[in-house]
Amino acid sequence: MTEKTNNDIPTFIMNSSETSEKRRPYKKYAIIAVGVVLTVAIILTAILVGVYFFSETQKEIIKFAYMRADNSKEDVTSNLNDNTVQYHANTPDYEVWAYNDFNRDIQVTKFRYSEGTNCYVTALNRTMAQDPSEIKVPTEVNPKAPKVKYQVTYRTAKDPISDVSFLCKSARDACKGISTYWALPSCEDSTELKRQKRGWTVCLGYGLWTVCYER
Repeated sequence: MTEKTNNDIPTFIMNSSETSEKRRPYKKYAIIAVGVVLTVAIILTAILVGVYFFSETQKEIIKFAYMRADNSKEDVTSNLNDNTVQYHANTPDYEVWAYNDFNRDIQVTKFRYSEGTNCYVTALNRTMAQDPSEIKVPTEVNPKAPKVKYQVTYRTAKDPISDVSFLCKSARDACKGISTYWALPSCEDSTELKRQKRGWTVCLGYGLWTVCYER
């Protein structure tokens, strides 16, 4: 900066280099402020997108419970994301988990009773199974379990399945470390099987079925 006098009146002239030096801090702060605003905007957008997709995913999962005749509870979970329907019932005589996998057309049943815990895999009978899209939350309070419509008897294989990696994740996790067997529908009536007491027979109920396994 230089000083000139004209008629005893001092005049100050600012050098351009001094002016640019004073402007630099303001530019720096402006760039930082813009960067902070952009960062906050990106974070908020990511959060909102995550909340939206989580909400949409939750809409695809329906959960509710029935009250069974023995006053035990039966949980039903319909999952449109992986196209499965799951049942869980804990009765005085047994505990059962059933997984109807509509992508693989497989039904997996795990049950625990006095003699142990096993899993059984069979082909899914779509005419007897409710599709996930058909499952609706009951409107009444403490809804009662629907009446049994079907009774099926399966004969189980003697040897367990060596690799269960083909099952859906829920069934695979449920049957991990548990003996899992193939089961084929039997033409014989389950009451006749029990009457003859041939081998081993156990019957359990969930959903719309009474299912018996015999070997």
